[in-house]
Amino acid sequence: MNYNLRPEYPRPILRREEWLSLNGEWDFTAGDVALGETPIFDQKIIVPFAINSDLSGLVSDAPPDVVWYQKVLEIPEAWRGLRILLHIGACDFQSRIYINGHEVGQNRGGYAPISVDMSPALQNDGSKNMLMIRVQDGASWSQPRGKQEGTTRWPIDYDPIIGIWQSVWLEPVAQVSIQDLACHYVCEGNLVSYTVGLSGVLDGTLGITVNDGERILGGVEVETNHRSEIKCQFYVEDPVLWSPDNPCLYDVALKLNNSDGDLIDKADSYVGLREIESRDGQLLLNGSPLYIRGILDQGYFPEGWYTAASDDALRKDVALTKALGFNCARKHQKAEDPRYLYWADKLGLLVWSEMPSGRIFSTDLVTDLTSEWMRLIKRDRAHPCVMAWVPFNESWGVWHQTERPQQRAFVDGIVGLTKALDSSRLVVGNDGWEYSSGDLWTLHLYEGMGESIAERLAVVLDNPDAELFPNGRVGALAGADVTGLPVLLTECGGVGFVPEGYDGAREAFAYGEMPESKAALENDIRKIAEDVHGAGALTGFVWTQLTDIQQEINGLLTFEREPKLDPGVMREIFGNIGPQNIRE
Repeated sequence: MNYNLRPEYPRPILRREEWLSLNGEWDFTAGDVALGETPIFDQKIIVPFAINSDLSGLVSDAPPDVVWYQKVLEIPEAWRGLRILLHIGACDFQSRIYINGHEVGQNRGGYAPISVDMSPALQNDGSKNMLMIRVQDGASWSQPRGKQEGTTRWPIDYDPIIGIWQSVWLEPVAQVSIQDLACHYVCEGNLVSYTVGLSGVLDGTLGITVNDGERILGGVEVETNHRSEIKCQFYVEDPVLWSPDNPCLYDVALKLNNSDGDLIDKADSYVGLREIESRDGQLLLNGSPLYIRGILDQGYFPEGWYTAASDDALRKDVALTKALGFNCARKHQKAEDPRYLYWADKLGLLVWSEMPSGRIFSTDLVTDLTSEWMRLIKRDRAHPCVMAWVPFNESWGVWHQTERPQQRAFVDGIVGLTKALDSSRLVVGNDGWEYSSGDLWTLHLYEGMGESIAERLAVVLDNPDAELFPNGRVGALAGADVTGLPVLLTECGGVGFVPEGYDGAREAFAYGEMPESKAALENDIRKIAEDVHGAGALTGFVWTQLTDIQQEINGLLTFEREPKLDPGVMREIFGNIGPQNIRE
């Protein structure tokens, strides 16, 4: 397998036959140039791996503030006259894109996809075209950066990145084309509500069919009525519903015709039909009780750092998560590669999608986080694996909600916007503590703070404004109503264990005292698991965490994905937490 190219199709939820990968070797340089000057490209880098990752081929003493990429493009002759889009899966943080010296697009944000129409600046006479990308980043905590080190570095922060870290590719499309998808299934009546976003307004028709490879189960053809967003509803005959135990996916075919009946765009997708609800203190999947057995997964990888070395590495992470007894991954402080979501869809793993946080409340944080979060929801709201949106974590960036109403308004506003874009999933407004709004009440409790988890949880359930959390945080803010909400312990565990060969470059970090043997490690994990199991009010938990990352060594696996305990033992421990009649 060629680990340097990432050749797989980058956007599995919306596929077209014609596309061209630009992954591979690019010209590269670091440092800015004066206005009007052209940078001198004196290095090579392997895209989509960020500088200082092994697979990028480039290492520097410190991350630069500005980097430049350059690549010669040869546009296929068959594409001439079409609208040609440049797609960048993700690029951190401020990007400016040039074709043949002409700026064709800008982007601000490190996680949402970038799409730019290059056509006006392309040479269509067969000449080669020059693509150049300038990326600027810094250490500001006023921007969403997740766990990337900034002007400060907590024990849970890691080395930062700059630049391209997801696949880059070209795609020819019509003047009006299918741009994004959303799907909402309701068990009662077997009804699918489908939303298709177009790149522009159109008078014509949109056809959608759902099939199992042998027969059509349902579909519809609707008039577009000079709109750029088409909403429709149709019945699906006798579907097999998607769940972690049975991740059934159906093929979806989309066809877009103009007013003359001519086909102008077609694309393929897939759908997993399932319904997620929060009702009367319970989580429900397809109308049946759901108990979350989750793992915190931060999405860092050997060799590629922010980027998996291969598509198979993403698949293996999903498979490993399931093999350890978990049915859900909380993708923490990172918006993951859509290929991860594809494998979660295909193999059957629920996913909580979380927005990377900033840590300084400011106008920039409000605008940047809002813009990028809306785009990420649009990117991922057709994936059946995604069951919950998490815009904030532990009040990061909104530290003073109790005395600064604008910060609480920000959290509540983002919860409302999230629901406006997607009413088919649950929203966790502020994961960890200080609940203000959302569909779940989620709490973070670790051992080593006096009483057991079960005892501390009982206190906060009886008194939501009890100060049982770090820095005097409360379970719920004044006036917030948690009555009838499902309660989940979405961070717990965190038991550290120094793996063999740990380099000690930074002081090892974990939660609580670290056991000194594998037997002691298993014993500590079992004790916490039993405590969580004994907290009967819970509808789920999330264990910290899947892998070690740099100095943080509380993973169930090493950074290289080697289990610290026998996987069968871990599956037995975590699979036995919670009600045993709920196996999803």
